Amino acid sequence: MLKSKRVVLRTLRESDLEKLLKWFNDPEVIQYLHMYLPMTEKAEAKWLEDIGTSRRDTDIVFMMEALDGNDKIPIGTIGLHKISWKDRDAAFGIAIGEKKYWGNGYGTEAANLVIEYAFIQLNIHRVSSVAYSFNERSLKMHLKLGFVQEGVARESAYKNGAYHGKVMFGLLKSEWMKTK
Repeated sequence: MLKSKRVVLRTLRESDLEKLLKWFNDPEVIQYLHMYLPMTEKAEAKWLEDIGTSRRDTDIVFMMEALDGNDKIPIGTIGLHKISWKDRDAAFGIAIGEKKYWGNGYGTEAANLVIEYAFIQLNIHRVSSVAYSFNERSLKMHLKLGFVQEGVARESAYKNGAYHGKVMFGLLKSEWMKTK
């Protein structure tokens, strides 16, 4: 478990399935994600099982919970994916499914926890990430966290009836350490 002032990151549980299905079948939420097909209960249950078993060495995913007094409210998922232990490289991903928590800094706070975990606990050398060019909140978050924009794959994603770019970011441990 990772914890900050307003956020707790914990491992996923089977009981999270209902929330995950709600979030990942909401068109407003998934417009910002690399998914586009409806998520079935069977597929999401399989993903949840795989994260805890066969993908355990390459994907670390946390449930993000907002702290509200003594209550912990599940608001999304966050993690590291496609971890290469040889190259010390990982891809960062975040999805806030509870829309009332959008734009309030919870994602940035949780991302700080995951990035620190990647660099300090896992000794990852580089964290990469991708955001759609129309996702202003995500673009701002990446820059605030210290990510460097490394390029744009122009018109590489079809979302909301139009083609958009994928903005590629990278953050090296040495760059992150300078900010701490």
